[in-house]
Amino acid sequence: MSEGKNHMVIKSMIREFMLKEFKISGFHEYFGDDESLIDSQILDSLSILQLISFMDEKFNIFPAEGEVDPEKIDSVNQIADYIFKKLKEEE
Repeated sequence: MSEGKNHMVIKSMIREFMLKEFKISGFHEYFGDDESLIDSQILDSLSILQLISFMDEKFNIFPAEGEVDPEKIDSVNQIADYIFKKLKEEE
């Protein structure tokens, strides 16, 4: 599978998770991949913990303390980039 395809699969999995878990916070299917999750009040301290749990369960990625800066995971694309980078480091 190509890197672009892997990235798309990761992004799709993130969006599916967010549609299920953060719908009540305002995440919807038309939410842009570059829109700010923090400014939209979708990501807060509790939802970031949920996101970390999702990354651990689905991708076996558990960020080290201080590694996940909210400003660096402020959009679907930034989250996908982070996961993709971590998976590449493990290869």
